[in-house]
Amino acid sequence: MKRLPLILCVVVAVFGGCKGKPKEISKADRLQAENFVSEAQFSMQIREYARAEELYKKAIALNEDFPEYWVALGMSCRRQDHKDDARKAYKKAIGLIEKRYAAEKDEKDLGQKAWVMALLGSTDEAVKFLQQSLKEHPDSAYLKKMADPRGLPHTFQTTDFKDLSL
Repeated sequence: MKRLPLILCVVVAVFGGCKGKPKEISKADRLQAENFVSEAQFSMQIREYARAEELYKKAIALNEDFPEYWVALGMSCRRQDHKDDARKAYKKAIGLIEKRYAAEKDEKDLGQKAWVMALLGSTDEAVKFLQQSLKEHPDSAYLKKMADPRGLPHTFQTTDFKDLSL
């Protein structure tokens, strides 16, 4: 459990750089959603997973097109062993990531998709997807780092990651 903050840092690093164009929401709603997420992240750190789940759901109600919220919701569900709910959240995140990539062609979305594919239990497919994505974006330092054996493939082998995946 000491690695939970590390896993959360990886999630922030992977997802933090991805700027999507979700539907327009008011500044007040965006700030409220961010507050819910901040509180939910703290709840995850102190192992209050049910509380985190509710807070992520509140954030999603305000900004449902943000895939990072869905991934975090899936993680909170998985920590409670609600595998079906986690699976639904992860799949919703993949759909939103694919939509965002189609609109913006940001290779960071490809790394994010690989991460969520692995959370769904498809680590081999995720690695293959990363390698394919790297062929499509050979100059991407981001994808090179993700596909490196010390990157996501290594992370997929950790106990903390396995605890979050299906």
